[in-house]
Amino acid sequence: MIRLHTVQEKDRGLLWNINQKYLYEMTNFYDDPMDQNGNYQYGHFDDYFSDPSRVAYFILNDDVLIGFAMLCPYSNIDQNPDYTMAEFTIFPAYRRKHMALDAVRMLLDKHPGKWEIKYNEKNVGAKKLWNAVVAPYEPKVHHLNEEETVLAFTVRNETELNIELQDTEWPFEYTDHDRIIARAICFDDEGFLYFVRAERDDDFGEATLIETSGGGVEEGENLLSAIKRELKEELGVEVDVVCKIGVISDYYNLIHRHNLNNYFLCRIESFGDKNLTKDEVEDFHLSTLKMTYGEAVDEYEKRRETKLGRLIANRELPVLRKAREIISKEVK
Repeated sequence: MIRLHTVQEKDRGLLWNINQKYLYEMTNFYDDPMDQNGNYQYGHFDDYFSDPSRVAYFILNDDVLIGFAMLCPYSNIDQNPDYTMAEFTIFPAYRRKHMALDAVRMLLDKHPGKWEIKYNEKNVGAKKLWNAVVAPYEPKVHHLNEEETVLAFTVRNETELNIELQDTEWPFEYTDHDRIIARAICFDDEGFLYFVRAERDDDFGEATLIETSGGGVEEGENLLSAIKRELKEELGVEVDVVCKIGVISDYYNLIHRHNLNNYFLCRIESFGDKNLTKDEVEDFHLSTLKMTYGEAVDEYEKRRETKLGRLIANRELPVLRKAREIISKEVK
């Protein structure tokens, strides 16, 4: 059975070694020389361990390593993709067994969004693979030159939530700004879910709340980078983003704001120190909640006693139910 394993810092040496073998194979199509140490240069290798917008996977057949993939968000055609297949290979011994097809489809399902895949026309196997896999997405074909072609396409996830909610707690006057937000349902290997508790006393009133961890997407930041940053700051965790759950549009009429909440399902890989802001510590008294699914539902219902608590529960309970469904059916 084909499965993907996210490359971690401890796997750096292994990824470097197998990438070197892949780069050697690519000299059949590119004139890349070795350096004085017998290595092929790979300028962005370290970025896969520091840049949240880049991710690498080991591809396994059961427990046997059979290949790897490296994804980044940078364009070959001056577009703005969510993902570019920077590198992908199945080791020679495992080719022509449909493993590459299965692995690529798994990667695309895991990362819906705007994609680019580049191949060399002389690489007949890669050309055949990529055109076969992406045909259902009706790609646009871009010829960079006589030898290189880029396929640009969009992978849509029809199962994602897409919900629009209104603020029925405060009267609507006008909206003067949108806020793009990244949020996550986080879970650990034991099945516990992680949230934040906030204690507020501000224009929204006095309230103790449960909420998913997350926050505003900063200028120049993509959603994946934003959610990984927010989770590290608020929960102190490093995560593997399993999938996007969906988008919930809602309003805070009191402050004339429209919220676009992008929700992700994330598996916790490790715990570390939080990096809370002064406001989160002194004004919101932000703390971590570790709960079962049932406990979380009960807590959201309990917090409906306030106006803001009702708005948050209306927004997040559908996401929580969807997350439970995905975890039970798809996450191993």
